[in-house]
Amino acid sequence: MIYRVETPTGSISFSKNIIGRIVLEAVLQFSGKVMISNYKGKLAGLAQKRGGLDAIGTMDITMGAKGLDLRIYVVIRFGTSIGMVTDKLIEGIYTRTKELTGLELNSVAIVVTGMISKQQMTRRNIEVIK
Repeated sequence: MIYRVETPTGSISFSKNIIGRIVLEAVLQFSGKVMISNYKGKLAGLAQKRGGLDAIGTMDITMGAKGLDLRIYVVIRFGTSIGMVTDKLIEGIYTRTKELTGLELNSVAIVVTGMISKQQMTRRNIEVIK
């Protein structure tokens, strides 16, 4: 899917991969404390854990009338603040998307599908939208 922005000097097109890459870069800033998952809480494969483009398939990226709507599913390491992670992640995604593409974000939803420790994963379903 391609998103198009009209500017006074012409039009600019962006693919879903570009938006997904911005999200992946924001997640990678947490140094392994936050990992992309699917909506069921299943962690990404090895390529996705290292920021591969395969993780983009687990994100919901849609273009609405007022701008982009993003829904990202994540698993957070036990002991990490959910509020701090979601706030910083949302702020980073808003800032970088506007900075790099000029696209307006209508909403960003971070869904925490689980908390993970060394031995086990505890399922959660916490959604933070801004």
